[in-house]
Amino acid sequence: MRVKQAVLMLAAGIMTVGLAGCGQKTKDYDVYFFNSKSEIAESLDELAMEYEAETGKRVKTFTVGTTESAETMRSELKSRDYPTVFTSNAVAFEEWKSAGFAVGVDGIMNPELKALYEELPDTIKLQFDGEGNYGIPYNIEGYGLIADRRMIMDILGLDDIQTFQEDYAEAGYEEFQNMVVAMDAFIKGKPGQTFTLNGKPYAAAGGESGIAKNLNGVFSIAGAEKWTYGNHFGNYPISAVYKDIYDVRGADASKADQMLEPLVKSLQELDFLTRYAAGADGPVERGPRFINSTVTGYDQAVQTFAEGKAVFIKNGNWIYSNVAKISEDVAENLMMLPMKLNFDDSDITVEGLDIKQMNRSIPEFVSQYYVINAKATEQERKDAEDFVLWLNTSETGTDFIINRFAFVPFNADEHTKLDNPLSNELINYKLKGNLLANPFDAAPAAWGTEMYGKYLMEQLFINPEDWSEETLRDIAQECIDYWKSGMDEW
Repeated sequence: MRVKQAVLMLAAGIMTVGLAGCGQKTKDYDVYFFNSKSEIAESLDELAMEYEAETGKRVKTFTVGTTESAETMRSELKSRDYPTVFTSNAVAFEEWKSAGFAVGVDGIMNPELKALYEELPDTIKLQFDGEGNYGIPYNIEGYGLIADRRMIMDILGLDDIQTFQEDYAEAGYEEFQNMVVAMDAFIKGKPGQTFTLNGKPYAAAGGESGIAKNLNGVFSIAGAEKWTYGNHFGNYPISAVYKDIYDVRGADASKADQMLEPLVKSLQELDFLTRYAAGADGPVERGPRFINSTVTGYDQAVQTFAEGKAVFIKNGNWIYSNVAKISEDVAENLMMLPMKLNFDDSDITVEGLDIKQMNRSIPEFVSQYYVINAKATEQERKDAEDFVLWLNTSETGTDFIINRFAFVPFNADEHTKLDNPLSNELINYKLKGNLLANPFDAAPAAWGTEMYGKYLMEQLFINPEDWSEETLRDIAQECIDYWKSGMDEW
């Protein structure tokens, strides 16, 4: 309903601009780029100067932070000096497309840019009602289970991490649990416990490097931050039922009922994971300290991991810079593993997806897209297309994306090497096709923090006892009911 109202207001504004357009003054730029990522604003200005130096075309840039961009975007799109390239995330795109502002792949005139659109995998396409292809991704982000590869090698006495990564990728949830138990025994001074990954034998016997000597637990968990588990971990049960954000927005309310078992099992998995949590000074048990921001806040969790006091942290490629501030050695040796999931094939209703594929994949997503303004003149659109193509394919543009914006290029290939090893991991997963979408992005407002994450923090993380299945089912049902009621806002 809110989107429909915004579209009507935007359409009315467009008519006004059309009537007032006579006598418009000549613009002193060729491309007007509306950007909503404030962290790259300064670099964008420099990029515009480089583009003019190389092509003779002038680019006007205008930046508004993501949380404030929608209203400003409406105003700018209604103005005489409208942006010819603008940014949008996948959820907000419905408004811009409904108002007629987005050029789809079929309307792209530049054949090289059109080819870029057509190369996008389905999981990261900007679509409308689950169809079409309307934007070029800013970058790729993703998350999973992060570790210092040297730590894994030390605990398991390995000389090579690649074999472990390959076996881990094919391992099931029960093997993952046994690995965690063996690592926990090692941390508690009982080395040598064996386990298998993909049927191959391993032992948490310890090596000679001594990197593992300061471990306090297996996982560093930000128990005080609802979003870290409410958003990212909550995406896994959603992904078992919904293919992507378009599936979420286009489905009947009854489809949400299929999330019951995945939600219950995701909570059961968190019951397991939180038994092996590390803190700064020792293990952290569930209870009031587990949700105390001075103990398990986001920064504290990152520091615990970066100081070698935990084997794993569930996080994304964006964690690299924070880890590097604490330990450059750890940051340079980061690796990302898929989160193992406590699901059966019968819990997964997405066509073509099974638990083996989920267990070898990581969620990757696009936060923003470049969109060509369909209301621009033909020449303005041509100039806008040339700019977007140059930004994503030229040596100068690619250098800005990788080194100045610190982005993972959506079109990265096996030859792309970034300073951030986690970003290189994202590229590897993409090239192998081991990707999950991020349908959580289309969940009802605050579902992750005020339902799934809130229940975790306020009812479960403070409870040191076993979490009863009855309680978990009640929580899962509450999450589903909230989901259904929140669909009225779409």
